[in-house]
Amino acid sequence: MRSEARRAIKEIKCRGHPRPFYVSFLVRDERLWDIKASFGGLLVDEHRRKRTGYCDVRVGSYRHDHMQDGGLNGDANENESLDYVDLPFGKHKTGVRHGLWRQAEVRYREAVEAFAVKNSSALTYLDRSRHLPSWQKVPAQEEVCWRALPAVDVEYWRKFVENASSMVCRYPEIKESHVRLEARNRISVFVNTEGSLIIQAKPLWNLSCYLWMLPSNGDALSWTLNKFVADPDELPSARRFRREMREHIETLQAVAASPALRSYSGPVLLDPVPAGLLLHEAFGHRLEGNRMLCEGEGQTFRDSLHQSILPPYLTVEDDPRLESFQGTSLVGHYRYDDEGVPAQTAELVSRGVLNEFLTSRAGIASKHRSNGHGRNECGEQTISRMAVTRVICEDGVSDQILKARLIDEVKRQGLPYGIRILSATGGETATESYNFQAFLGEINLAARVYPDGREELIRGIDFVGTPLNASRMIMAAGDRYEVDNAYCGAESGWVPVSTITPSLLVSHLELQAKAGTPYSPPCYPIPWHRQYSK
Repeated sequence: MRSEARRAIKEIKCRGHPRPFYVSFLVRDERLWDIKASFGGLLVDEHRRKRTGYCDVRVGSYRHDHMQDGGLNGDANENESLDYVDLPFGKHKTGVRHGLWRQAEVRYREAVEAFAVKNSSALTYLDRSRHLPSWQKVPAQEEVCWRALPAVDVEYWRKFVENASSMVCRYPEIKESHVRLEARNRISVFVNTEGSLIIQAKPLWNLSCYLWMLPSNGDALSWTLNKFVADPDELPSARRFRREMREHIETLQAVAASPALRSYSGPVLLDPVPAGLLLHEAFGHRLEGNRMLCEGEGQTFRDSLHQSILPPYLTVEDDPRLESFQGTSLVGHYRYDDEGVPAQTAELVSRGVLNEFLTSRAGIASKHRSNGHGRNECGEQTISRMAVTRVICEDGVSDQILKARLIDEVKRQGLPYGIRILSATGGETATESYNFQAFLGEINLAARVYPDGREELIRGIDFVGTPLNASRMIMAAGDRYEVDNAYCGAESGWVPVSTITPSLLVSHLELQAKAGTPYSPPCYPIPWHRQYSK
């Protein structure tokens, strides 16, 4: 890789076109296991090895290169270089050298084309970022962050998923289900023409159970129980996992019997994981620095530096160096980002005041410094992304006090009840300027909270909102923190992220009905219907 990077920057030349000033290779070598069973039978039993490469070729200069709009304006799916992402593996180096050469050749031609487009666009459109440095030059880094990656006991996990998935047969109302182990052992190697050589090793293991229930009313309910970790020793035993599956099925049964809520506007208490999802969607993506370079982005907080955007008792930081929290490994952890920059703590919000953005090497200030948050997957262009986001509350209160304050707010607003969101597993947001500046969170479990303290489960709703309103409506935060390990998708691909958040009480949040239509019942019973019917 080093040899090919040096050769590329020395030998790439094409009459009448700029030569490269920077070349890097990022190669990811992975072993992947996918073992999946449904109702006691194996569906998938795969083990494969995969090696992919990402080449970054920069033309022009550190001051003014070919990149436009912080790398957000291109569609990697349309680039020819995407066809050359896969690299061979084995004893012979010739195949790898050919793959690296092919990537550098194609990426150079794409960069030259982008450079010409950028310069010609300047004749018509004003580039407000023209005065900023395009690409930060950083000192060479050389470190081998080696660790032994865990072995996968395939026979154990086959039996695990088969036995766990067969347990669902006891519940005829569960019409679809599977239990799955996805294990990914990854070794990443990064080199560049500045002299860096970085090797990192990382395991990502996800044990999950998917449940799809079809009650008699036709309103289908789904739930995914995820155990996503960077240390497989944290995965539950077979007995414990089956117990958790039973608990979640019982919860689904209770939700199926609960009333549907079509809409709501008022005070909401979010448990830690839903609170983390709200902040991730409402704020996290809008604090990604590369978005400050794209005219097509809404840039909600671009002019809010050193201004208050959250209550003064909240601090938000993103620290990829954090490996674990309260005994839970963090999948967003890394030592170096995908541009060869050491991971650093980005203190995004300090006591409510916006301090900085998540940054890559793309310059967003005249004296720009990356804080090590440049990330990508496969052939996507690297941009700044979240990694390990932590919300810290200086005056956190107990769950009991939060609930009491929710009830007080319900009474103050003259409403019949408030809402508590106990579980939410996904969300989305729109950050482009041509779109609505809004976010959505997919609720799994929520309850009405009445003024007398009684709670009643409800179903059929998601929360929605806009970032500025969400920030102004936070009334209080809890003292109990939880970790949410998940994948986050954006322009640079799906990357693992971790969010650590306390509960949040919001004085006003809107809930809307979930999209979907009711299903007809099956034309004849599931095979074990008679065996387990009451």
